[in-house]
Amino acid sequence: MNFWKLWASAGLVIWPALAGCDGAEPTNAVLSNEYPSASDAASAESPPVYRGWWSVAQFPAPVPAGQVSEPVRIVPGSDYGYALLAPGWDQTSGAAPSALVPVRSAEKLSIGRGESLTFVVSARTTVGDCRAGNPLTQADADYVTQHIFAAQFAGLSYDAASCTTSRTLAGDAGAGGSAGAP
Repeated sequence: MNFWKLWASAGLVIWPALAGCDGAEPTNAVLSNEYPSASDAASAESPPVYRGWWSVAQFPAPVPAGQVSEPVRIVPGSDYGYALLAPGWDQTSGAAPSALVPVRSAEKLSIGRGESLTFVVSARTTVGDCRAGNPLTQADADYVTQHIFAAQFAGLSYDAASCTTSRTLAGDAGAGGSAGAP
C-alpha cells in the first residue's frame, strides 16, 4: 500500500513539470536571403545562400536570393549567424558551387524560449561579402572555414581580403582532413 502512495505522490510532483513542457511553443529560426532576386539564377549579384548556421542549428538547404528557408528548431540563446554565399551558382544545375564566400551576421542574434528568430543574410546585415566592401578579418574567416563549415572547405584555403579560395598544398589537407570540392 505504501508503494502506491509513493507512486501517486511522485506522479503529482512529476506530472506538472512534464505537462509544462508540452504547452510551450517551440523556438524556431529561419534564414532569410535578402539579396535581390534576379531573373538569371546564376547572377553573382543575387547569390544563393548555400548553407547557414546559428548557435547549434544548421540550415542545410540552399536558400535562393529573395527567399526564406524552412524553419528549424533551435534553443534559446545569443550567437552570431554564419552563412556561405555561392555567387554565380545555379542551384538547379545539380553541380556544387565553384565558389563559396563565408559571411557572419554583423551583430549577435538573440532569441528567447518560444520565439522565432530570423537570420537575415544581405550585404547590409552581414560581414564578409567583399563585393559590398565589408570582408571578414582573416581570423574570423579562418574560424568560419575551419570550424563552422569545415567540410565545405576541406583541402581549401580561404583569403578573406579577396574573398577567394584556393587548393591547399598536397601535404596540407586543411581543416577537414582531406581535399574536396565544396
